[in-house]
Amino acid sequence: MKFLYYNSRSVLHIEDVDLLSLAEKHKTPFYVYSRAEIIKNCNEILSTIGPIDVLPCYALKANFNPVLLDTIISQGFGVDVVSGGELFFASQCGVPPEKIVFAGVGKTEEEIEEAVKLGIHSLNIESESELNTVAKIARNLQKTIAIAIRVNPDIDAKTHPYISTGLLSNKFGVAKTMALKLYQRAQALDYVDPVGIHVHIGSQIQAVDPYLATVTFLKDFISELKVSGIDIKHIDLGGGIGINYENQYNPDGVPRTYIQEILPGLIKSLRNENKKILIELGRSIIGSAGLLITKVLYIKNSPQKKFIVVDAAMNNLIRPSLYNAYHQILPLRSGQENSEKVDIVGPVCETTDFFARDRLLPLVNEGDYLAITGAGAYGQALASNYNLRPMVTEYLVENDQFRTIFKGQSIQEILHKFNL
Repeated sequence: MKFLYYNSRSVLHIEDVDLLSLAEKHKTPFYVYSRAEIIKNCNEILSTIGPIDVLPCYALKANFNPVLLDTIISQGFGVDVVSGGELFFASQCGVPPEKIVFAGVGKTEEEIEEAVKLGIHSLNIESESELNTVAKIARNLQKTIAIAIRVNPDIDAKTHPYISTGLLSNKFGVAKTMALKLYQRAQALDYVDPVGIHVHIGSQIQAVDPYLATVTFLKDFISELKVSGIDIKHIDLGGGIGINYENQYNPDGVPRTYIQEILPGLIKSLRNENKKILIELGRSIIGSAGLLITKVLYIKNSPQKKFIVVDAAMNNLIRPSLYNAYHQILPLRSGQENSEKVDIVGPVCETTDFFARDRLLPLVNEGDYLAITGAGAYGQALASNYNLRPMVTEYLVENDQFRTIFKGQSIQEILHKFNL
C-alpha cells in the first residue's frame, strides 16, 4: 500500500483515496490520516525491538484522537501521559493501567491520586516536592505506587531549543546528585517503590549519538545506585525520535521517519542490561500519517513578496509559527513545471501566521488545494480557537475508504460553551 503518491492523472492520493475529490466535496481545512501509515510505523518499531523486554508507549500528547489511539494500542502499545486529561482518555480508551506511564513536571494532587488509584505502571518523579506529594497520597490511600526518578543527563540532543529537554538549563528532571538523594529517600518511604529511572533528552531527534551518550550516562548511574542498595528494574528512555519533514512525499523512497536511524542502535546498546525498557514515542508513530488539507483563497502580490493566502491558519497547525518548523507542502493536482518563491500564509491576524516563507512552490491558482504534510503530530493536538476559528474535521483513511473521526466544531458550539 502506497502512503502518499500522485496517480497517472497527477492527483495526490493518500492510500487509495483521491485527496482532490475529498477536498472538493468537504469543507476545508481538514486533517486526514492514513491508518496504514500508522500501523507501518508501529510494526517498524515492534520489529526493531526484537526479543528483549520492552514496553513501547505512545506519547498521547502528539495526537489524542481516540480513534487513532485505539489503532495504536491495538498494535500492543502502552501509553505515555502527561496530564489528568490524558490519563482519563487512556483509561477510557481501554489502555490497561499496567501499560500507562505518567510523566510531567506539574502533576496536581488530583492527578497523582487518580494515577495511584488506577495502579498505573509507573509515575515519573520530577522534583523532591513531587516525591513528597506522591508519598503522602500513596500513604493516605494505603496503595503502593511504582516510581522512576527523571534524571537530567545534561546532554544536548541537537534539536530546536524549544523542544530540548535534557539540559540542566531545561525545566525537566533533576541533576544526578539530587536524583541519588531522591532515590535514597524514596527507598525509605512506605507505599513508594523506586524501581525505575527515567530520562528524556528532547524531541525531533534525527541521530542515534545523543541517545547512546544518554545510555552510557544511565549505565554508570545505575551502577552507583546499586552500590547504594537501590535496584533499578526498568529504564524509561523517553522518546524524541524525529520524522523527515522535508520529504514526506518522495517517489525515490526516502524514509519518512528516523526510526531505523536511531532505534536499532539504541536497543542494541541496552540488550545486555537485563532490565525492562520503556520507550515513549509519539511523533515517529503518528507524525508522518497526517496531512492538513487547505484551499487557496487569494493570491496577493506586494513589492517584495508573493503571498498564497490559504484557509488554514496557525490555530490549526502552529509548528511553523512556534518553531519556524518546515513542512513539505504539495499541490493536490501536480503538473505545473514552473515554480515560484512564495509565502504561504493564513487568515489569522498575526504576522507569524504562516506555513512557509520564501518557499519554491509549483504555480497555483485561487481555488486550488494544498496538502501540508507531516501534520499528524502536534497539529490538531495543539490547535486552538484563536480568532474564534472552530476546530476542523478529521478523517481516517483505510484503503479506498475514509470516515470522520472528529466532526469539527461550529461557531455555535463554541458560543454554547459559555452557556449564552
